[in-house]
Amino acid sequence: GEARFPDSVGIFPEFIDGYNILILPTSGRYFQVPYGCLVPCNVENLLVAGRAVAGDRCSHAAMRNMMACTVTGQAAGVAAAISIRCGACTSKVPIDMVQKELREQNVRLD
Repeated sequence: GEARFPDSVGIFPEFIDGYNILILPTSGRYFQVPYGCLVPCNVENLLVAGRAVAGDRCSHAAMRNMMACTVTGQAAGVAAAISIRCGACTSKVPIDMVQKELREQNVRLD
């Protein structure tokens, strides 16, 4: 199915290309990108965007596309700004505030 996450920071079409997996974006299906894949374990105030986000081989094959990298980059920038504004570390940033700002920037979250 299509992956859904309560901490979604954007969506991306089902387009997987890598590790001998090829699924072209012809189905109209998409998945949500979770904020959690940007937050590294055991390192505070660091967000990882682009091709370095966390995931298994299949999810990495989907997220390594440049267009998907822009989704995580925009989300990381918004989360960093809100983190500073709220005085919260990036792992504890209020996701509802991040999602609200992304929606104001016309980002589709679902």
